Amino acid sequence: MPFTDKNFSTQDKVKLFQRLGSAAAVLAVALIILIESGYAGSYFEMANIGLTAMIVVLAVSLVGSVYFKRKL
Repeated sequence: MPFTDKNFSTQDKVKLFQRLGSAAAVLAVALIILIESGYAGSYFEMANIGLTAMIVVLAVSLVGSVYFKRKL
């Protein structure tokens, strides 16, 4: 997906949502490890909020990817 001034193709949009989902999954796993191991400490609530945000991003990326895959 190189930088261009033209509109994104449908395949580029699918790749974008898949990469977004991959990044959110990695961050969610990191937050789960921090919470479960106890390293979050006094930032436990903030880690929970971050985990909730990553779950929302995963859902949005799944919906976006499925939507644009149907357009292919």
